[in-house]
Amino acid sequence: MLPVTTASSTLQHRSTDNIPLRLYGRTAECARVEQLLQLERATLRIIGESGIGKSTLLEHAARRATGYRLLRVRGVAAEHELPYAGLHLLCAPLIDDLHALQPAQRDALATAIGLTPGPPPDRPLVSLAVLNLLTRAADTRPVCCIVDDAHLLDPASRLVLAFVARRAERGLLILLAEREHQHGTELDGVPELRLEPLPYDDARFLLAATTPGKVDAAVIERVLIEARGNPGTLVDAFDGITAVELAGGYAIPAPRAAHPEPDHGCAQRSRQLRADARRLLLTAAADPTGDPPVAWRAAATLGIGTDAAEVLESQRLLVFGPRIAFACPRLRATVYATAAPAELREIHGALADAVDADVDADRRAWHRALGCSGLDDAVATDLERHAPTAHTRGGIAARAAFLEKAALLTPDPVRRAQRALTAAEAHQLSGAPEIAQRLLAIAEIAPPDDARRARMALQRARIAFTTHRSPASPGHLLEAARRIEPHSPALARDAYLEALTAALFAGELATNPTAVDVAGAARAAVAAGPAHPADPLLDALATRVLDGPLTAAGPLAAVLGAFRAPELDPAVSRWLWLAGCIAADSWDAQAWTALSSRQEAHACAENTATPAHVQAHLALADVYLGRFDAARGRLARVDAKVSTTRTTPLRHPALLLAAWQGRPGVLHDLVANARRDARDRGDGVTSAAADLAEAIMHNSVGRYQQALAAASDACRSEQLAFAGWALPELVEAAVRSGRHDAARRAVTRLTERTDAAGTDWGLGVQAAARALLADEQGAEPLYREAIDRLARTGIRTHFGRVQLLYGEWLRRRKRRVDARIPLRAAFELFTTIGSDALADRAHRELLATGEKARRRSVDAGRQLTPQEARIAHLALNGLSNPEIGARLFVSPRTVEYHLHKVFAKLGISSRTELHMVLATAANTHPLGRSDAPAGETTGHRTRGSTEPTDA
Repeated sequence: MLPVTTASSTLQHRSTDNIPLRLYGRTAECARVEQLLQLERATLRIIGESGIGKSTLLEHAARRATGYRLLRVRGVAAEHELPYAGLHLLCAPLIDDLHALQPAQRDALATAIGLTPGPPPDRPLVSLAVLNLLTRAADTRPVCCIVDDAHLLDPASRLVLAFVARRAERGLLILLAEREHQHGTELDGVPELRLEPLPYDDARFLLAATTPGKVDAAVIERVLIEARGNPGTLVDAFDGITAVELAGGYAIPAPRAAHPEPDHGCAQRSRQLRADARRLLLTAAADPTGDPPVAWRAAATLGIGTDAAEVLESQRLLVFGPRIAFACPRLRATVYATAAPAELREIHGALADAVDADVDADRRAWHRALGCSGLDDAVATDLERHAPTAHTRGGIAARAAFLEKAALLTPDPVRRAQRALTAAEAHQLSGAPEIAQRLLAIAEIAPPDDARRARMALQRARIAFTTHRSPASPGHLLEAARRIEPHSPALARDAYLEALTAALFAGELATNPTAVDVAGAARAAVAAGPAHPADPLLDALATRVLDGPLTAAGPLAAVLGAFRAPELDPAVSRWLWLAGCIAADSWDAQAWTALSSRQEAHACAENTATPAHVQAHLALADVYLGRFDAARGRLARVDAKVSTTRTTPLRHPALLLAAWQGRPGVLHDLVANARRDARDRGDGVTSAAADLAEAIMHNSVGRYQQALAAASDACRSEQLAFAGWALPELVEAAVRSGRHDAARRAVTRLTERTDAAGTDWGLGVQAAARALLADEQGAEPLYREAIDRLARTGIRTHFGRVQLLYGEWLRRRKRRVDARIPLRAAFELFTTIGSDALADRAHRELLATGEKARRRSVDAGRQLTPQEARIAHLALNGLSNPEIGARLFVSPRTVEYHLHKVFAKLGISSRTELHMVLATAANTHPLGRSDAPAGETTGHRTRGSTEPTDA
């Protein structure tokens, strides 16, 4: 059994990086699969119980199998009695190659898979035919056969697979997954990998990664005990359930149609229970904490004897221990959902009496509410009073659930409307806009009240901005701010700040009012109204819009200082993410990282899940700090949050992540979708991020004209951070394109901003930009200054970039030995963080200096397959595509296909550059040597020459 921690333990989110959730804690298993992929010759049988992660490990292998031809089969129970049904699926993609087999083998296999009629074929002949068919396919490209649910395959197919698996040759990898059997199978003797339950800590972190919000620690411990380290059960525990539905652990979510049903035997046994045992089972289901004393006190109130527990244990339905746990975790929701409402009310009433009011008053109030059969103001008042405690225990979603239930139980219309409005505000903050809309409709039924209607208008504007942002969103928020100002100046100040933020993010895509209009109204409100903690932030942003970044530099710096103070006013703590945007715009790396850390600490202290827009901002910080894996993990949570709450997607971190990773294909698709959505929603942030991402990508691969156009568009946007970050991209693109006037203008603008900031980040980027325009004597000190300053910032993307620029500058001045130091540092940094395009660029420059070190890759798929190595060496020796095809018995088009992959993997663009990389990658050749004799010429150069060319 998993260990149990104290009830006060807290479940924290931890990034899953780029590992699928069901593979969390499977580092060793993933490493073994990836090692087999590199060997290109192995068989592995993955064994484990249902949900343990077998299928997900196979999916991981499929994603990593770069350069392989994938053949995939999944066993189906309905075809278990059909001989060779699985074999037919495996061989179907290779049918065109049957003619190459010997006649006897061809006929046997054709009969087995139903291509030709005839008596049952000889099984050894079929097995040999499949082995030869797969081996032949592997001659041109390695083959990876992935067989999931192999235990459901028909016995004939399993016998053939066992034969092939034991005789796999180089280029053939077979991965099978099946449930563990107590008896021997046809596959016994094949190398095995047994997936065991996750250790407690890994199970806990996996559950944290899949939890939609804060959940009571007691509920978490009960889920961990019931899951018994099974990743599938942990992932399914809260899958598809919003934080509001979970209500911090107070509610029992209904079973989902998409989720697996409880074990059939378990469900059947529960339906055949005697009355008292069934009521005890329902009592355990109604208490999400599984607290034994509470359950036993409630059972006594209901007249249930202890012998009912013995029945449930003997039927393997409940496990009585530190927590009362269901043997089948999915049974809990099913038992609760199928109970009669009257019976549920009775049981919740008994649980309310059983809960210690001095210890768990909030949970007692919740059970009382669920035990009500009508309106009850006393119960509603009790819920309202304990909503803050619920917030502490279960986060904002639990508070929202308490307030909503209180509103629904309130008989007085005016008080009911007030509580409904308060609940709507809580639900909107928790990411449940649809529930908030429904509660606003309840609030609207009450007698008219100007103050309440003004608050309702503000909530509707907020919900509209969150769910379907449009160019009109800043106007709606501004109108709501003006409307509520006479009734609540403090709330109006928040509304003005929201309107100004919306207008800033809309940028050039805003219609009416513009950011200037909103900033003017906000400044007037600050001047006329009473002081509010958000005033400095609101006034500084208004100054930036109305008077420009240089004038606003001082006020914005003061705002950053206030947000970094030891004690932060709770009234402005929700704007920490905006202060982070200001820090990024001000080139203040130290403040940016500090505020990002504080934002997460604040979310933890408030027991709230980090909102999607905050996660997006933190992901952006991870990108520029070179923590790409962490950024991917955050973006995965943003996507999950958006999908469950139907909020507006935030695409800008994904755009910049793809750009810095150097993935043009991914970026192209992201940009196309982002630009379309940005126009529809008036989203200037996404539009500017798309321009900046394209500028980074084009500069990384040397397409400077395109980079110049994209960077110019990004600079015009005046978006926070993005407009400033686009200036160094504009300088590099303009210099490389010969547009020195444009470069000088950009340097002037960049200098104004970074001088005002006075930070190492800003001044380092400025020095690098000035170095690009400087003469022979002035450039080197500027490059050295840039490297020294950026080394102190932690902004690894810009730090690696300036080292690359310096190394390129040195090499072009024939200082090859000196150039290797910054180029090697840039190459190592970009390779480490996963910036492929820039790593390739640094690698090519290193080769041009005479560097002999073999290119290191973070991805096994970047290494050449044996067939690719053969083709590459033949091309190096001067053979044409038809000549290579004739020698290897493949078509010229196949040769061309493999050469394109070779160029991509080795970071070159044509066969004329092969001499620069194959000499440093001799181990990629299957024989460890070239096919050409020593000294044989290739083109105009002699192989073996180490003198590089200077491009």
